[in-house]
Amino acid sequence: MMSSLIRYKFSVFILALMFSLGYASAEEQGSWDSMTFIDVNALDWEPMWTGLKGTSRGKKLYSNQQGGFMLYLEHDHGWDSLNKSRHFHDFHEWGYVLDGNFLIYEFVNSEQKSGSLYDMKAGTWMSRPPYSIHGHRADAMKHQRITPGAIQLAFSEGGKSYSLDPLNSWYSSDWKNVPQFTHAHFQDTAMPQVMEWEDAVDLPGASMKWLSDHAEDGFRAKLYYVPPGWKYSGDQKTHYYKKAQQFYYVVFGDLTVLSQASPDSAPKTTTVKKDFFINRPPKSLWTWGEGKLSNRGAMWLEVTYAKGARVGNGPIEKKTTLPSK
Repeated sequence: MMSSLIRYKFSVFILALMFSLGYASAEEQGSWDSMTFIDVNALDWEPMWTGLKGTSRGKKLYSNQQGGFMLYLEHDHGWDSLNKSRHFHDFHEWGYVLDGNFLIYEFVNSEQKSGSLYDMKAGTWMSRPPYSIHGHRADAMKHQRITPGAIQLAFSEGGKSYSLDPLNSWYSSDWKNVPQFTHAHFQDTAMPQVMEWEDAVDLPGASMKWLSDHAEDGFRAKLYYVPPGWKYSGDQKTHYYKKAQQFYYVVFGDLTVLSQASPDSAPKTTTVKKDFFINRPPKSLWTWGEGKLSNRGAMWLEVTYAKGARVGNGPIEKKTTLPSK
C-alpha cells in the first residue's frame, strides 16, 4: 500500500515537472503543421503591388484570413507613391529596410501639415501602432526630395485605413473620433554606436538585438547573428509553440534548419540563404541540429506573435519541448 502511494506521488511529481519545463504530453500534441520555406528571389513580381508609373513593385510572402499580409517591396530611385496624403490605420504594422533608404513623413497630430521626415536606412526596424499618422507629401514627391530607392519588408495586420484629405478615397470623417494619436517606433540596427549586439541567452553562441518586446500584448521582434562555422551547443531537443506564429527572414549568410512534419517523421534539413522567408505556424516542429549550421555566418529577423499574427492576443507562451524518445 505504501509503495503504491509513493509511486503515485512520484508520477504526479514527474508530470508537474514536465509541465513546468514545457514538455508536451501525448494528449496535447494533437495535429501538426509544417514550416514553409520561400526563396523570395525566385518569386515573380505581382501586378497588384505595382506602384505608380511602375516605379515600385512587390511580392506577397504571407497572408491570412483576418486580412493580414506581408510584402517584399522594391522602390526605384525617383519612385512615386499612389497615396500622398496624411493617413493612419486602425491596426498595427511593422517593417524592416533591407537595402537603400525609405523616407517617410511622421505627424504627431492631425493639425500638423509638414511633419518630420524620417530616413529609414538599411537595417531600420519600424513598429507602428494603430492611429499613427504618416504619409508622403505630394510637393516633396514632385521634386523627388524623398524618393531614393529602397527594398523593404512590410507587414500589415489588416483593418481600415483613414486619410485626413477629403479628396482621398480613404477619407472618412470618422477620423475625428480618434481621442489620441500615437507614434511609430524606429530602431537603427545597422549602426553599432547606436545599437550594440548582445549575447543571445536563448541561442548559445549567437548575438541578438531587441527590436520590439510587447510580450503581454503578444508581439516580439529580434535580430539574430551567428558567426561563420557556428554550431549549436545547447540541448538538442525538438520544440514548438501551441498557438504562437513566427516569421523569419534571412538578411545575410546561410543557416541550416531541421524541421519535422510530426514527431514520428524523419527530420528534414533545409539550408536557407539571404532573402529566404520562413513562415512558422503554430504546432510546427523545429530542432537545432548537430555540427556546423552556418558556413558564412548568418543574420536573420525573427518576429513572434502570440496568436493569429495580430497584436493584442498575448501573452506570448513559452516554447514546448517534445519528450526525448
